[in-house]
Amino acid sequence: MMIDLDNVYGKPKYINNTPIHPVKMESIVELYEASTCLLIPKNSMSDLKIIKMSYLSFLIALSQNPDAKHLSDKLITLIKLTTRGNDIQFYLDEKNKIFISIDDTYTIRERDFDKFREIIAIQNLIDTKDNSLGSDFDKAKADAKAYLSKRNGRMADLEQQIIAYRCVQKLPYDEIKNLTIYQFRKELERIDLIKSADVLQNAQYSGMVSFKEGTVIPHWLDHIKDKNPDDDIVLTGEQLKQINKNNGIVSK
Repeated sequence: MMIDLDNVYGKPKYINNTPIHPVKMESIVELYEASTCLLIPKNSMSDLKIIKMSYLSFLIALSQNPDAKHLSDKLITLIKLTTRGNDIQFYLDEKNKIFISIDDTYTIRERDFDKFREIIAIQNLIDTKDNSLGSDFDKAKADAKAYLSKRNGRMADLEQQIIAYRCVQKLPYDEIKNLTIYQFRKELERIDLIKSADVLQNAQYSGMVSFKEGTVIPHWLDHIKDKNPDDDIVLTGEQLKQINKNNGIVSK
């Protein structure tokens, strides 16, 4: 089994010789705003010609519309953030394929763009997969997430997470800004597990709390499974009825 610790240590990945750097916490808002250009569900489009396009061609074609000019601006910002380049240019090669030039030194070709998306997604824990199953299904999924968010309460926002991390780790904010997004998110997950394990294990050892037979108390070094963004939307029949009711759909 190959062990890859590049994301833990904040090292870049490479497409050919082009370095793709993980983004640091000081640029997290800029990254999340720019990365929305990678989240457009191309495969949900009804036009077969669009579905057959590469994602980069689709994005460039879309940004030709004056109302979508912001997409090319976001893409350029994203490339600058992740390659640490300054001059980003788009060209066509001899086969009429797009390639991206970075500072006249590095190149990302159209055929490599999906790999570029994948690296960014993993390095910065962004879900860029196009799992769209059609507008009706996607709307129901979004409604389900909104319903569960209200039902379960809101998680701390980014500002509160950073403050919580500082309180626990006692790090100056300048050092937190220098962490990669991957390091910050993964450490926050592990801190949560450690705190939960400590509370439950102390309760068990004190004898003041009893657990059902077979209950497994978490350990601070337990494996943390990567979370699927849709894991939380497995709903009961009653919850589905409530969503349907809210949307004017009558269940028979």
